[in-house]
Amino acid sequence: MSESETHIQDDLTGRLHEAAVQMVMEDLKHLWFSGKSLFEVLDVVYDTMRHIIPFDRMSVAFYNEENGLVVSRWVRSETEVKRVDKGYWAELKGSSLEPILRAGQPRIINNLERHLAAHPDSRATQDILKDGVMSNFTCPLRAGNRAIGLLFFSSRHPDTYQPSHVDSFLAVADSLSLAVEKVKYIDDLAQAKHNYAQILYFVAHELKAPLASIATIGQTLTEGYVGKLTAQQSEKVQRMIANSNYLINLVRDYLDLSQIETGELRFHPGPAVDLVEEVIRPMMEIQAPAAKARGMTIETDLEYLVAPCDATLLKVVFNNLLGNAVKYGRENSKILVRLVRRSFFDYADSGERVRQYWALFSVRNDGVGFAPEQKQKLFARFQRLNHPEHKGVTGSGLGLYISRQIILRHGGEIAADSEPGKWAEFRFRIPLRQEPPLVNAPA
Repeated sequence: MSESETHIQDDLTGRLHEAAVQMVMEDLKHLWFSGKSLFEVLDVVYDTMRHIIPFDRMSVAFYNEENGLVVSRWVRSETEVKRVDKGYWAELKGSSLEPILRAGQPRIINNLERHLAAHPDSRATQDILKDGVMSNFTCPLRAGNRAIGLLFFSSRHPDTYQPSHVDSFLAVADSLSLAVEKVKYIDDLAQAKHNYAQILYFVAHELKAPLASIATIGQTLTEGYVGKLTAQQSEKVQRMIANSNYLINLVRDYLDLSQIETGELRFHPGPAVDLVEEVIRPMMEIQAPAAKARGMTIETDLEYLVAPCDATLLKVVFNNLLGNAVKYGRENSKILVRLVRRSFFDYADSGERVRQYWALFSVRNDGVGFAPEQKQKLFARFQRLNHPEHKGVTGSGLGLYISRQIILRHGGEIAADSEPGKWAEFRFRIPLRQEPPLVNAPA
């Protein structure tokens, strides 16, 4: 090949490489707004980086400033990974990775066997050789002045990487680091949320039994099983029982919250649940003493419907709504509980207009209600509406949030309305998915 032909060939190769680099940069920029998870993004990085860098294995390790460790988070390889896999870790301080991450300059090792001979104490080199890797190209991931982690390109063949591969990486380094940093941040938040929910569940679960024991012992004392109490002693024990029951309810809410946050909420729908006898009446019996203590009466307007649903979870929802009506309603007033069948027209996936049947629950009470601008807060976590009339009323601020998650799991909807200073009404609906959705009312 003549010198002129060689020059043309080199120029064409350079142009093709530049075009490949630009294509990779565009692919990486699209990842910023893709909404993909961390591992989905890294799969795309794996596929697109092959246009400019050779490898048969790629892995990503993130740097944790809190503990000073570099931990492998993701590995994808064309061959079996035996040693240096997800979860593999090394201390950054004093390691050969530290200057790479600090200075932001990639490193090439084209013969790991020779590298091990020169650095016989390198555990990572020993382990990656056992995975069959012969060449390694280590690249820093940085966002501005902040170290994110390291990207490792590996090959089973020696002498795979050239200085031109460093240039290729540096050309796309900013786009690559930004794409990885964004999804890592989102992934870290999701993991932190999961960890918090697990801790919440553990603590709440451990508190549940001792609190129930305290309430039971208190009840035993008031009933005179160990001798008659004086009026003052009885008053103190009753307060102990009330506080224990409050904490038990709080623990129950936190257990439900933790299962919702981790996606582990148990959902076991029965095919035909009697909504009156299996959901409404048991909860009315539980709330009846509290309503009586406040001089409140509970009126009902109930159709006897059956629905495919989880009766245990629906009882949680109905108990939350009825309990709130008792706590926040005015003394010596009435609460109206309704269950009716309603039908609405909707559009199926095929575009066909169809009639759907729903069971509509509602709980209405007289009271201060809530202002229109407060409505959006009602079903959020840890939200409680403050009003002078509600001073001293306790609660976790989780009941309505938990209720909404349960109703959504049933494919239903939950909502609230109010006329401030007069009344408030909470209602939810779940699909009946049958016709006629009725059972015989008891005689």
